[in-house]
Amino acid sequence: MSLVKGPFKFKWGANTLNNISEISFDYAVDTNDTTTLDGNKFIIQTGMSATATLTLLYNDIASLATVLPQYYKAMGAVLSTGETITQTQGAIDVTAASCETSDVYNQLDIYSCETNAQVLRLVHCRTQIDSIDIADGLRTVAVQFIGEPISGQAVVQFLQDNETFVS
Repeated sequence: MSLVKGPFKFKWGANTLNNISEISFDYAVDTNDTTTLDGNKFIIQTGMSATATLTLLYNDIASLATVLPQYYKAMGAVLSTGETITQTQGAIDVTAASCETSDVYNQLDIYSCETNAQVLRLVHCRTQIDSIDIADGLRTVAVQFIGEPISGQAVVQFLQDNETFVS
């Protein structure tokens, strides 16, 4: 047995995420308690969920477009407030759900630091902004990765980096 240690590397789909200052991971299992007429008690698992929230130190437009592609608008596009984007880097236009935005799903892989790293994977997740903080002369953006696996898929997986996966 061994400890799984950082520093950790983060990938969302094919994109490596750098300069993460904080992570929180939430895993929950829903259950129903059932008591039989003869006094036995059973705990039945009914569902599970997992989310990870990463606090991004790098939160310029390009960095946010990587993790929030549903809100990215390229140069020449029109913002929800009516302005046309004239800057080459584009813009992030965070709007409520609409017909123009659709969720983007990827795996979030969290790699440990050693060779043949241990990987914690949040399966089929989408993103949303959890919070924006401006303090001590620094802006950080916390992005929540919400696991929404397809029926029959795992919520989380524990893998080793050197394994070959064939689908």
